[in-house]
Amino acid sequence: MAATEKTNVEIAEELYEAFNRGDIETCLAGFADDITWTEPEESPMIGGTHHGPDAVLEEVFTPLDETFDTFEVAVDRFIDGGDTVVMEGAHRVTTADGDVMEIPAVHVSDMEDGKVTKFTGYEDTALAQQLMDE
Repeated sequence: MAATEKTNVEIAEELYEAFNRGDIETCLAGFADDITWTEPEESPMIGGTHHGPDAVLEEVFTPLDETFDTFEVAVDRFIDGGDTVVMEGAHRVTTADGDVMEIPAVHVSDMEDGKVTKFTGYEDTALAQQLMDE
């Protein structure tokens, strides 16, 4: 029996699971070499557009890891748009003081050949800034 190809939603789900367990190598391997990763300009620490997996690692993942005791994405649901996958959920963070906060978030991932080519994150930036100010 031939193996069935994974859907883009299944691939996205695996990438979120890898991120949440700290398997950043798997995440980076799921990104196209020319990925464009955009976070809201008002987002503390990581706002702006980042190009390529190395930039995502250095300018997004590393600052989050250095700032919070834990940072994970709590997925409520995926919306299957074919080559576009939308994730609705929240960023769940634990601060150095042990406080836990959830920031509502939506991620839009454009996929091609099983890899994320474009990622756009949307979050409640006012709530994120409040967390940073505490």
